[in-house]
This record gives sequence, structure tokens and C-alpha cells, in this order.
Amino acid sequence: MLEKEGHLIQDVVCASWEELIDILSEPLLNEGTVEPQFVESAKDAVKEFGSYMVLIEDIAFFHGRPEVGVNEFALTLALLKEPVYLLEKRIRAAFLLAAVDNVSHLGLFKELSAFMTDEECLESLRKGEDAADIMNRFKKVENSHEAS
Repeated sequence: MLEKEGHLIQDVVCASWEELIDILSEPLLNEGTVEPQFVESAKDAVKEFGSYMVLIEDIAFFHGRPEVGVNEFALTLALLKEPVYLLEKRIRAAFLLAAVDNVSHLGLFKELSAFMTDEECLESLRKGEDAADIMNRFKKVENSHEAS
């Protein structure tokens, strides 16, 4: 999913987590994958549940409600030049998940959990390494996970 044009956004500069969600949403809005109300839903989820969106140190997993403006399953990733904060939690990289229902994204979470347990992969996200290098790390982890 991150191989789609514009879905892995590098060298992001923003002032807040709200602006970060806007940046993550832009490619999805442009391609019609989500509607504007989805973006507001993602921001509302953060306001309601707080910093739980930063599940792993420095890495946020934003999402909105599936029934609010999601036309197609999608994922974006932003790598920040400088961190932003969600309450007390620092964000250096952030995903935005657009799911069409409450079940279809579970397979993606299984794949992402393999990436997020690989310390090299986490460090590449935290350091904002080159997008091609990050995709190669993701593929390496995916291949080793499939082989086991």
C-alpha cells in the first residue's frame, strides 16, 4: 500500500499533530480514497482518546472511523524532519489508516506488527531514512516473516 505514489511522504515539516494528519490525508483526498469528513474523524479520534495513537515510541498510528468517508482501504506514512508532539508523546513517523470496515484492516495490522517488532525497521522510521531504504526494510521483514 505504501508503494502507491505519494503514500510514503518524506521530509515532512509541520507544527502539530493536526497538521500532520492533514499532510497524511492529502494523497488520499486527491485520489478520492477518503472524503474530508474522514480527516475530521481522525482528528476527533485523537481528541477523544488522546496519545494512545502513539503506540510505539516516536511512531503514531492515526485512523478515523470507517463509516465516515472511507471509499477505499488505504495507508499513508509520513517521515518527519523534526518531531511534533501529541500531548507528551513525541512523533517522528506517522501512519494514517483508512479502513472501509472494522475487520478488513486486521491483516494489515498483523503485517505492521511484524515490522514494528523489528528494531532496524523502527530505527529507520525514527531516523526518517530514505523512502526506498524503508521500503526495502519493509520487504525484507515481510519476506523473512513469510518464510518462517
